[in-house]
Amino acid sequence: MTKEDPTRWYDRIAPLYDSFLLGSYNRARRRTMQQLRLEPGQTLLDLACGTGENFRFILEGIGPTGTLIGTDFSERMLARAQRKVEKNGWQNVHLLRADARTLSLEMLRQASGQPDLHLDRVVCTLGFSVVPDWEEVFARSWAMLAVNGRYAIMDWHTPRKNIFTGLVNRIAASDISRKWWEPLAETAVEFEQERMAGGLWCIVSGTKRQ
Repeated sequence: MTKEDPTRWYDRIAPLYDSFLLGSYNRARRRTMQQLRLEPGQTLLDLACGTGENFRFILEGIGPTGTLIGTDFSERMLARAQRKVEKNGWQNVHLLRADARTLSLEMLRQASGQPDLHLDRVVCTLGFSVVPDWEEVFARSWAMLAVNGRYAIMDWHTPRKNIFTGLVNRIAASDISRKWWEPLAETAVEFEQERMAGGLWCIVSGTKRQ
């Protein structure tokens, strides 16, 4: 497993992922959804959705009339997400295994069965420190977002290099020194940013105007 190909690593740890985190990010996930300014009936893409830990917080905002599409490249992480969908009886959640670097609006339309689907919101939590070619992934997903849509990201960041940050990078197959918020800050309006966990977790969001 390498940082360029983290999928195999996440396939291996999928059965332990939720129990290992034990809700550690719930407060940050909820705050991320608040920054998205969710409304009932909206359509949202959860990019690199993993085991679907965001889903309940998203659905609190978009309700049963909204549409949630979760994508991930790890088959086993998506399988865990599918179990959550089935257990909770969520009829408006659609899952798609896809490489974020090649994701398209047409793929989302096919996955949801909605040929005229447009994206009101995009969220990515704990993904941009992991995915390869993350700048390309952001540009592609930003292009799919509708005008006046909102985009939010929550992830680790620190420029420090020490035993702790090395351990985080190893466990998560990540690079938490990436300045992954910069493309959004440069492109969006109504940009918001806040830090949590002593500054190690960063939440950012912004609105697309054109």
